[in-house]
Amino acid sequence: MKRFLLALILLGISVFQLMAQTDAGQKPSKQDDGEIKTLFNNPQHPVSVGFYVSPEGAYTKFGDRDVFLAGLSLGAIINHYFSIGLAANGIVNPGNLWYSNIKDSAGAYLYGGYGGLKLEFKVWPSYPVHLSFPLLIGGGGMVYNTWSYHHQDQNNYNYNGTTLDWDAFFVVEPGVMVELNLLKFMRLDAGVTYRYTPDLHLVNTSSGLINNFNANLSLKFGKF
Repeated sequence: MKRFLLALILLGISVFQLMAQTDAGQKPSKQDDGEIKTLFNNPQHPVSVGFYVSPEGAYTKFGDRDVFLAGLSLGAIINHYFSIGLAANGIVNPGNLWYSNIKDSAGAYLYGGYGGLKLEFKVWPSYPVHLSFPLLIGGGGMVYNTWSYHHQDQNNYNYNGTTLDWDAFFVVEPGVMVELNLLKFMRLDAGVTYRYTPDLHLVNTSSGLINNFNANLSLKFGKF
C-alpha cells in the first residue's frame, strides 16, 4: 500500500510538471479557453453545472485481513472544478472477516459499510489527465453476526444468524486521485484515500480496526 501511495504521488508530481511546461510553452487562443480535452474525443465546450454517477471499488485491510469494498457515488459538478454529492460503500467479502471469541467464546463474521456527503475538488480538469481531491464525511455501521445458511434438502435452505454486537460510527475519508478524461461522458479515477473512524466500539475489537488506506478505482458517467 505504501509503494502504491508513493507511486501515485510521483505520478501526480509528473502531471503537474507536464501541465506547467505546457502552459509555459503555449498560450491558448480564445477559442480554446475553457475547453475540456479528452483522450478519445474532440474538445467539447464546458457547461457550468453537470452531474455524475460513479460505481466504485476499493481494496483495503482491517488489521491483517484483506477487504474489498463496493460502492456508488453521485453528485453535481459546479464549474468543472468542484462537485458535491453522496457516496456509500459496503464490505463485499465478509466471509474473509471471521473473528473468534467475540462474545462468550462465540465467533462471528464482520459486516458493514459507510457513506455520507462527498466533496471533490479538481486541479486543471480540462486536461486529459489531472488530479482530484475527494473528501467523504459521514457515518456507518459494523455488526458481528453468525449468519449462515443450512441445506435441508434439494430445494430448501434455512438461515441462522445471531447478532453478537454492533456499533455506529463517524467517518472521514480524504484522498487524492488521478483522473483521466476518457470520453465526453466518461472518466476513470484511480488513487488512494484514508478512512478514519475515531469512535468505533465493538466488543473485543480494536477501536482502530478499520482505520486504513484504500486503493480506489472508479468510473464516472455523466455530464462534465
